[in-house]
Amino acid sequence: MKLSVVIAAWNSPVLLQQCLLSLLKQLNSGDSQAIVVSNFPTNDIQKRFESAPFLSFLNLRDATVPQLRTRGIESASGDVIALLEDHSYVDDAWAAEIRKAHEMSYTVIGGSVENPAGQTPLNWAIYLYDYGPYMLPDVPRVATALTGFNVSYKRKVLTEVQDRYRNGFYETFIHEELQRRGYELFFMPSVIVYHNKEYGLKNSIVESYHHGRLFAAMRTSTATLNERAYRVATSLFLPLLLPIRIALRTVRKNKHVKELIAAFPYLLLLLSVWSYGEFCGYMCREGSSAKRWK
Repeated sequence: MKLSVVIAAWNSPVLLQQCLLSLLKQLNSGDSQAIVVSNFPTNDIQKRFESAPFLSFLNLRDATVPQLRTRGIESASGDVIALLEDHSYVDDAWAAEIRKAHEMSYTVIGGSVENPAGQTPLNWAIYLYDYGPYMLPDVPRVATALTGFNVSYKRKVLTEVQDRYRNGFYETFIHEELQRRGYELFFMPSVIVYHNKEYGLKNSIVESYHHGRLFAAMRTSTATLNERAYRVATSLFLPLLLPIRIALRTVRKNKHVKELIAAFPYLLLLLSVWSYGEFCGYMCREGSSAKRWK
């Protein structure tokens, strides 16, 4: 089983280097391939890792994360294709656990995302609403959703839906299409990555708005007027429902409750902005938000 790992690099050379240091010791040229697709220059990184013949670099200036993923998937040759991003580092058994998981019949397998200790309340807020559903502890199970931050696919299933991601690989909508075709999403908690990023408030607010707006526009791209009107109405309740959902999920796991309390004001702010973005997306389509998906 050849494993191809696609890393969408859109943050910084420093984070990319940390990601590669955790990953490459688990791979070898006999049965592995790693592809970094970046929207920033990586010349220095390439020189540092030139001794790894199974590692290649592609550069797409000004590309969004979904576009970086698409290019990497198109360049991958493995039987299993795994997606990472540069603001992560992987558990020591990450590659081995992916291979083990894909011995099962499931074609789409996602893993856990953990947040290291010592993070700021803003970092915790973003982790809890972006990656909280994939926080340990958990059990292997069929899932309704998986993160695009730590997910892998048997090659054949991506071939079936390649027309759906030619302009960008948005995992939420790709996974929905695969589920419509009868494929199950499987969550394997032993496939672990660690979130590794410092956030600034201003940029986080801007990104929350654009992500929410683009999500809504894509979600209703073929919807009827009545369906869009329903989504507009329900989006008004999201600033209340989303924080409650996150709080209950975190408390049920009996983990990071103190961090949740400290992060809650940021959660309220960012989820209100996201909700406003959704409202605008349902009302006015995506606008310029597609260019801001990071």
